[in-house]
Order: sequence, then C-alpha cells, then structure tokens
Amino acid sequence: MVVDDDPDVLEVFQEVLETEHYKVYPLLSPRYIFKTIKDFRPDLIILDIMLNGMDGRAVFKELRQNTETAGIPIIMASARYDENYIASQKYHPDDYLEKPFNIADLLRKVGALMEN
Repeated sequence: MVVDDDPDVLEVFQEVLETEHYKVYPLLSPRYIFKTIKDFRPDLIILDIMLNGMDGRAVFKELRQNTETAGIPIIMASARYDENYIASQKYHPDDYLEKPFNIADLLRKVGALMEN
C-alpha cells in the first residue's frame, strides 16, 4: 500500500513497484486507511509524511498503536524531513525514503522489508 497525496508521485511508486511484480494499492488520502488495510491486507505501507490536510506522522503513530496494524512494516517518505528528524521521533518507521527518491533505493528498502 502506498499513501501519498501527490497523484504523480503515487503513480511513480505504483509503476515502479508493479514492474517488480508487487501488487500495489494506491491511496491519495489516509482518511480510510484502516478500512482499506482490512480489505487489502498489505504486507508493507509506504506513507508520506506531508499529506494534504493530514499529518503522516499522526497516521503512523495511530498505525503503530493499533494492535491490528502494529506489525505492518512502514516506510515513511518525505521531501521535507530528513532521516535524522525521523530517528528523533518517539515512534520509528521500519525505514525512511527521502524524496525525490532513487528507484534502486526504493526497491532495495521494499525488498529488504518484504524478506522479513
């Protein structure tokens, strides 16, 4: 599952991951993320930090605190915040992807988390 409010970025994530035979569920808004997770049951979530009208960090915290979603690996993505900022937060994602991202880095990070 990929959550990003930029349709162009969402499309790039989807195309790159589907080229590598991952099934991708794109979401432009995390508003219905918990219902979507129940329906789609993702193995991994890529979550943008800066979402239109919502804070991806708050969504991430909610995912970590919910027993049904706490074990899903999450990669946080951002063009605004760097990895040091993410590491300084109380809740830590499984990985971090800085935008603009390198496709090889994206695939390496996704692959590593999917193997676990």
